[in-house]
This record gives sequence, C-alpha cells and structure tokens, in this order.
Amino acid sequence: MTGLSDTEQHAVEASSLEWVQAQLEEIVAASGRVLLAQENLPRAQALANDFPDDAKVRFLLLRLKETAGLNEGMAEQWSALLRDYPGDFQIIRYCATRLVKDRNVDEALALIDRHFPKLTRKPEKLFTKAKLLGDIRAHEQSDALFRRLIAKYDARNVRVEFAKRLRKRGLLLDAFEAIQPVADQLAAGSKAAELASGLAADVAFYQGFESEAALAGKDIKIVSMKHAILHFRNRSVADQPPENPVSIALVTGSLGPGGAERQLTRLASELHRMASSADQRPSFMEVRPEKVEVLVKQHTEPPGSAKKGGQDFFLPVLTKANIPVTEINALPAISMASQPVDDEGLTRLLEKLPPPVHYGVTRLTPMLREHGFDVVSLWQDGTCLFGALAALLAGVPTIHLVFRGLPPNIRKDRFREEYPVLYRALAQVPGVHFCSNSLTAAKEYAKWLDLPIERFHILYNGVPELAIHPSAEDEQKWNAFQASTADATETIGGVFRLEPDKRPQLWLKLAAQYLKRRPQARFFIVGDGRMSDSMTALAEDLGLTDRFLFVGLSNHVGYWYSQMDAKVLLSRFEGLPNVLIEAQLLGVPVVSTPAGGAGECFVQNVTGHLIDDLDHPDLNEACDKIESIVDMMRGNDVLKQHSRQRARELFSLNTMLDKFLSLCVAVLGAFRYDEDAVGLDAKRA
Repeated sequence: MTGLSDTEQHAVEASSLEWVQAQLEEIVAASGRVLLAQENLPRAQALANDFPDDAKVRFLLLRLKETAGLNEGMAEQWSALLRDYPGDFQIIRYCATRLVKDRNVDEALALIDRHFPKLTRKPEKLFTKAKLLGDIRAHEQSDALFRRLIAKYDARNVRVEFAKRLRKRGLLLDAFEAIQPVADQLAAGSKAAELASGLAADVAFYQGFESEAALAGKDIKIVSMKHAILHFRNRSVADQPPENPVSIALVTGSLGPGGAERQLTRLASELHRMASSADQRPSFMEVRPEKVEVLVKQHTEPPGSAKKGGQDFFLPVLTKANIPVTEINALPAISMASQPVDDEGLTRLLEKLPPPVHYGVTRLTPMLREHGFDVVSLWQDGTCLFGALAALLAGVPTIHLVFRGLPPNIRKDRFREEYPVLYRALAQVPGVHFCSNSLTAAKEYAKWLDLPIERFHILYNGVPELAIHPSAEDEQKWNAFQASTADATETIGGVFRLEPDKRPQLWLKLAAQYLKRRPQARFFIVGDGRMSDSMTALAEDLGLTDRFLFVGLSNHVGYWYSQMDAKVLLSRFEGLPNVLIEAQLLGVPVVSTPAGGAGECFVQNVTGHLIDDLDHPDLNEACDKIESIVDMMRGNDVLKQHSRQRARELFSLNTMLDKFLSLCVAVLGAFRYDEDAVGLDAKRA
C-alpha cells in the first residue's frame, strides 16, 4: 500500500517518467563521441529499465546505442520501435538511416515510400519526405522533391531548409540561390537571416576565385582545397646543392602487409642505413640522406581488435632498425587559427576543406613545420590527399606524390571527387614530383589528369636478394606437404594476400582445371586475408585438398619461391607486383594477368607469360601458358640466369635508391622524363 490514490500514483509515475526522459536527453546530448556513449550507456540502461515500453525512453536509448557503435541487431530494434509507433517521423528517420548504414539502401527507400507514398499531394508530407531522402543521402531524389515544392508552393521555410542542407553538403552557390529570393523576408537576427547573409558573403568571396558557372553544383570544400594549393603555385623553391644532405619523411596510411608498405619499409631501412653510415655516399649517388623518419596515419589496432597481420605488420622492422615512426592519429589537432598563416584569403580557404585534407593540415602540418624536412614523400592516393597541402603549408621544398598502382578513376572503389582536382592543382606547384612505380600506371595517371607523361618519374621497386632458408615452421609445413604429394611432377605457387583484388578464388579454379591436365601437379599459396575461410571451403568443394597447401603468412617467402616451378598471379589490380620480381630473382618463371605494371617485371614469352584478358582471364589459356613455361624452364639454367640478371639490373636496391635520391633535390625548371630508366621491355609493354 502506498497510501496514494490512483490519480496521485499516476501523477508520481508521470513525474518520474518525465525525470527519466530528461536525464536520458542530457546523457544523449553529452555523448557525442563513441567512448563517451559507451561509458554512459550502463547508466542510461538502468534509468530506462523502469519504463521499457515508453516510446521516448526507447528512442533515446537506441540513439545512445547507435552513438556507442553497437551495430549488431540495431536495424531490428529500430524496426520494432517503428512497428509499435508507426508514423513517428524521428523513428522513421533513424530506422531508414540505420538501413543505409547496413548498406540496405533500397530497403531504406522502400521504407520512406511506404510511409510517404509517391502519390501524396500534401505539401507537409512531401516536405517531410524530402528531408528524409536527404537524411539517407538520396540527394538526387531529395533535391528534385525540394525543387518541386519550391516551384509549386515557394514556401519560405522550404527554401530555408533546402539552403541549410545544400550548404551542409558544400553546395554553396546552390544554397545561396535557394534562399536568396526570400532573404529580405527573414527576420533580422534570426538563424535563417544569418544563413542568408553568410551565404551571400561566401559566394562573393569565392567568386574571386571561380566564375559563377564554375561554382554551380561544386562542393566548396573541394574548391577551397584547390585554391589553397594554388596559393603556392608561385612559391620559390631554392636550389638544393647536391652535396648537402637531406632530411626525408616517408608518409603512408598504415604499415600493413601490402606491397606498398613493404617497399616503403625497405626504402626507409636503406636510407636510414646510408644516413647512419660514417662512409661517404656511394659514387653512383649524388645525394646523401641525413635523417629519415616514417610518418604513418595509423599503425595501432582499435582496442579489442582480433585482426591478424594488421596495420603494424612492418612496424617491428622499422623499430629494430631504430627508424623513428610517428603515428599521425596520435598527434594533437591544432586548428589553423592557431597556426602561422599570414594571408587572410588563404586562412578563409583553410576553414572549409574536405575532412581528410583538414585532418592533414591540423595534425601533420605542425609536425612537419617543427621538424623542417627537406623532402616529404607521400605514398598512395589517400596519403597524398591528407598530406600534400599539409606539406605545402609547412614549407617543405620537395614533395613526392608516389603512386603505387592504377589511378582511382579505374579503381572505382577508391575514387573520390577530390583526387583529380588535387592532382591538377599540385601539378602547377614548384617542387612537386609525380612518381609511379610502373610505366603502365604513369601512363594511366597522365591520361586521366590530362598531364604530359614527362611529368612522371618512374621509381621502380627495389627488391633485395631473397634468402632461401626456412623457418622451422615453414620447413615442417613443406616437408609434410612434400611427403603427401611425393608423386608431384611440378609445383605451382602463389604469393599474395587473400583479398578480392587478388582474385584468389579464380586461382583455385585455375588449379582445379590444371589438375585435369596434369593430375600430379601440386599447388600452394603463401598469404592470408579476409577470404581465408572461404578459400579453404572452396578448395574442399573443388576437390583440391590433397594437392593444395595454404601456407598462411610467412617471413621466409624466398624459401617458398625456391620450391616453385612456376609462380602465378591473377590480380585484377596491381601497381608493380613485387612478387613477380622476387620470383624472377630466384629464376622462377611467372604467369600473370596484365594487371598494372606486371608486364614490366619479366621478359614476355621468355621468362614469363601474360594472360591476354585482364577482366575475364581464360583459364584454358592460363593452363597452356603455365604448361609452356614450366616445360621451357625445366633444367634451363641459361634462362633462369637471364631472369635473375634482368631483375637485378632493373629492380636492384641501388637502382631504386639512386632514382629516389635524385628526386630529393629541389630543382626549378622543366621536368625531364628519363626514358633510359624505364627499360626497353617496359617501353614495349
């Protein structure tokens, strides 16, 4: 017995509910970051326990879970809430955005259409639908609906809302044109009036850089990036005397087990060895490194990550060599207002940058400025995006843009609207070198960016001689496999990550087809990746288990090459495949798709074969070429020696170091394309 009447009891419960709702609102408002949301979630759940059926309590708790990153089952929880409270705009919104996060875009669109049918004519319903479509980034449909509403009703609130959303997406001129017809109707001092005046001022500022036609439909963040870079197009870069040693920063996204990361680690180690040596630079090199550091966006895994061979795969190599490694994510973000920029126009441009570029100028610029590097070498497109403007702002004289594969207009999954604008602007800045590790990739970048091929330097990979001794574990694996396949007539190998771009499943299908011709062949793959489990299952389905070995990751790949009669690569995308060069160094013939610069790694039809079709390799053709090269090279020591000699000449560490250091001196004037450095076989490719 509480001693309260029913009416009084309801009043107390209502008061308690309101208090809980208010507490939850405060918690959600204070939990803007993942870690904060995770810390606050237990308290919020305890508060919500007394009112498990209240719509607002459930809604706020789900929002907090979203922020805390609890993705599993969230779509179902939002759907359950929507079933209990159909028609609630906020619940529909979060339900739809959750579906988009889970990559169920069609389901999100269907959800919105269900609650807001296409045939509806009520302007308030259409307005709500336009906002919802924008929330799930269906911008084309959202913009069309906003414009339809404006054309038919021309309501002031619709124009203001549309302008807010366009500005948030960076479409400055479009936002200004949406709000300008009602600007004089907005109450002085209101947020809408401030929006209109701010847009007018910004448009006037940017028209000092671009015409109105050029601004239409353009993301002002990308426009800002472009003109912040072009601010340096007349910069003075002093000639660097070759006898002066240079300090070098090699910058990359991660230190994971990829070819680019391996090459950067190898280069850093060789440069550091030269810098640490008391001897003078070798006679074939004009420049000597004084200091070498590696800057990596991230090399630590998130707490609780069970990832194998993650972003720190090559970190132990650098640590052992005493090469300083800085994790950029761990650097403090220093706003541009707190950095020394003495040009008001540039400062204003720097206030509106794409997020990756903003990341670089706030974290990387202060560090580069403090260390005073002579050379900043940026490896791969993503690193160029966050690092190039940062290096310019820090006053770095020589900047390398190092491309490690085909450009992002070909690799659609990696394309960003910023890239072509970024590179075309950087091409106008003194001291910026475009480098590619293959002639094939350089030609594709030049074609895409409409730049002369002479702007690109070919920096071939440097591959050291590989030791062929095994670890105890590797030897045990091979001996067991050799014993179980003692009748083998030939061994076909692969060294690659088990990732979609490498097409490992196609590799297994090729092995199955080859076995039909030569049933005593055997196969192995060295490498690991996301597709490891599916590969094991497919090998079983194809009946390959008895003739196939999944080696996994190994630090003794030279040993595994030494067991091969032929090495096969079926990648869809490559830069300059190190694995083909490594095989050649050990006299192992290769068969490869014409991915990236693969054809530049060997002598076609002499020490290897290219499969004709990149997109749809003919497995019968591949089998023919594997048979041909295995039979041709068997016992042919002259061809094997030719393979080794060519690889040593074109892809030696000394050749790579000489070329790299030649790009470490800031020289004004025309860029020269070194035809001789490319090599006859590469030119024919």
